[in-house]
Amino acid sequence: MRKRKRLSGILLIIAALIIMQLPVSEADAATSSASDFKIEGGVLVKYRGTETNVSIPDTVEAIGDYAFEDNTRVELVVIPNSVKRIGAYAFWGCDNLDTVVLGKGLTSVGDYAFTGCGGLEQMTIPSNIQSIGVSAFADCVNLKDISIAAETTSIHETAFDGCYRLTIHCLQGTVADQFAQEFYERQKEMPEYEDVPEYPDGNGTGGDTVPSVPDGGTQNTPSTTPVPGNVLGSTQIVGNQAVFFIDNTVPVVMSSWEGFSATEDVSIPVGDLMQEVTEGGVSKYTVVDNRIIADQAYYRSTELGEVEIPMGVTEIGQFAFARSSATGVTVPLGVATVSYGAFYHCDNLVRASLSSSVMTVEPRAFSYTPWLQNFLGGMEVEGNESSDPNYLISGGVLVAYRGSDSQAVIPEGVRVIAGEAFRNHTELESVIIPDTVKVIGEGAFESCTQLASVSLGNQVEQIKDRAFDKCALSQINLPQSVREVGIRAFGAAEVIFSGEAFDIPNSYETSATRLSNEDYRNLTGEQGEAGVAVVGIEHAYAMLDGAARSYTLSVAPMEDVSVLEQACARSFKTSVPGGMAAYDIQLTDSSAIPITKLGHQTLTVILPVPEGLSGQKLQVMTLDRNGQPELLAVERVMMEGVESVKFETNHLSPFGIYSLGYADVQEEVLELSVSMMSQSNGPDTMNNTNPVWKMFVSGLMLCVGILLIAVSVMQRGRQS
Repeated sequence: MRKRKRLSGILLIIAALIIMQLPVSEADAATSSASDFKIEGGVLVKYRGTETNVSIPDTVEAIGDYAFEDNTRVELVVIPNSVKRIGAYAFWGCDNLDTVVLGKGLTSVGDYAFTGCGGLEQMTIPSNIQSIGVSAFADCVNLKDISIAAETTSIHETAFDGCYRLTIHCLQGTVADQFAQEFYERQKEMPEYEDVPEYPDGNGTGGDTVPSVPDGGTQNTPSTTPVPGNVLGSTQIVGNQAVFFIDNTVPVVMSSWEGFSATEDVSIPVGDLMQEVTEGGVSKYTVVDNRIIADQAYYRSTELGEVEIPMGVTEIGQFAFARSSATGVTVPLGVATVSYGAFYHCDNLVRASLSSSVMTVEPRAFSYTPWLQNFLGGMEVEGNESSDPNYLISGGVLVAYRGSDSQAVIPEGVRVIAGEAFRNHTELESVIIPDTVKVIGEGAFESCTQLASVSLGNQVEQIKDRAFDKCALSQINLPQSVREVGIRAFGAAEVIFSGEAFDIPNSYETSATRLSNEDYRNLTGEQGEAGVAVVGIEHAYAMLDGAARSYTLSVAPMEDVSVLEQACARSFKTSVPGGMAAYDIQLTDSSAIPITKLGHQTLTVILPVPEGLSGQKLQVMTLDRNGQPELLAVERVMMEGVESVKFETNHLSPFGIYSLGYADVQEEVLELSVSMMSQSNGPDTMNNTNPVWKMFVSGLMLCVGILLIAVSVMQRGRQS
């Protein structure tokens, strides 16, 4: 599906280029009518039409501010050569706009011109564009490829903020090339860069192939209504209430809530199957085992209002509600963790209420919400329990700080300092923490470069990764109440123990397990020869795309397969397939910390076919961070004469290999060698366009263009 959409996008661009060469009357006839455009003095003030393909008349000299704002119908826009300027927010929030052809009259892409156009996947900046303005393409979350000409000499730093999947194609040595290198470094800091590596297409599918589920299970497909025998239950939003429908043919509703009433005012579809399908085609539950709101469960959902988290939930997953329409949230007693980016960029979230059970609020949990942004901007916000206007406190959690004094005295009653709450407050020189504080969050005071004096209080128990990293501390007195200290918690400061000494660090956060966060891990020794060495099993090989140092992949048979059993029971209503071989596979570098999330880099693994599975068609199952199954595409290969199974993954967890029956005897088995496995390309090899490839594509596009012209002429002939 994704490949077909890319191809159709290319064809649309070619068609648009053809339309641009037609007389205006013909172009208008092929797209929009003149009455759809409100034009004043050569400025397109507002587009009022309902067409999906829009060709702007060549009488327009400028596209005004907000001219197409929030138009969710338009998919293709052709901007003629007469247009000299695109106003601010001109195409803001055009979610389905996937093709834009920029005319030759433009010299710049203006500030915020295409901000929030979630449908854009690819873009070409022609040679007449000299500059790209502030946040011009910010938060185009599906923008993957953009080609920028050498003539573009000014690109604002924020032009592509939030485009976490973007690859920039340009020539070496150009301004665009320099911008690209800096952008790739900033890209790693974008919250969604690794956490949402593949946001599904609008049709809810995530890939082109759908592997089979284990024997005895029935594969679920996304649907807004229950599929008899497949979907356990579903919910629908009716008048901002969640109405829960149970399929009575299924005896147990695995992710429902006991005692849940259809009249309860709950804004989230409790226990529903996520309207997202992984590459392996497995539907996932929004609430896992009645305890965890799954990672990305309601990512970009437009159906949410006031969110009340149901009782029984203990964790709100990573990006669980990010970029959704949630307007407020009540976190009840029982919830202990609000994970990384949980409510990130909820642009309508004006209220949050945390309970006294919350012990962890990870970084970026409320970033870019009005609730937090308004507070940081000096406004009063709903739910703030603090009498000191410089602190945002809810449920005893200090979420943010907006003061500017050299000393911060944290109010009594604060139990938890949230991740990054004081980050980058370079004016701070000293901090006094009261005895009520139990947890100091990840990066809480990171990069407070003048902070030289910290009084920790006598009851603090956890000090998480990088809590005081990059501060001016020379030493820190650790009270005997402390039991956990994370990686680089105090930077290079000397630690003085009040009680019994212990190894530091003795804990680490999930952020340290992301491949790109090398700075978050304590790497030791030399980088070593780039590549992956496999230990624990003979005749096993691995290759990591873009590996810049040495890694070790440990493969060990799993005797306890209870986590896989639980996953199969939940999603497939069956036990693990008979004869399944289970492996615990871990990737580490010199820090020895298991790396679980690879982001946009792919790990290729080749394992010898397990005993008893030779000559059979195989399937690989793995688990996501919440313990829900994902099915991976598999190849049977011969590796140095050994029958093997080859698969790719971008995260590490338990893996199970099982049989789908005997393979076709005619099936061709690819023969590989170690030398073939060692060949890989780094991520920057895509940055520069190959001239031969360009010539080929140009020729192909020309041929397709000629074909489209012929088809267009034939269609007009029939119509006349």
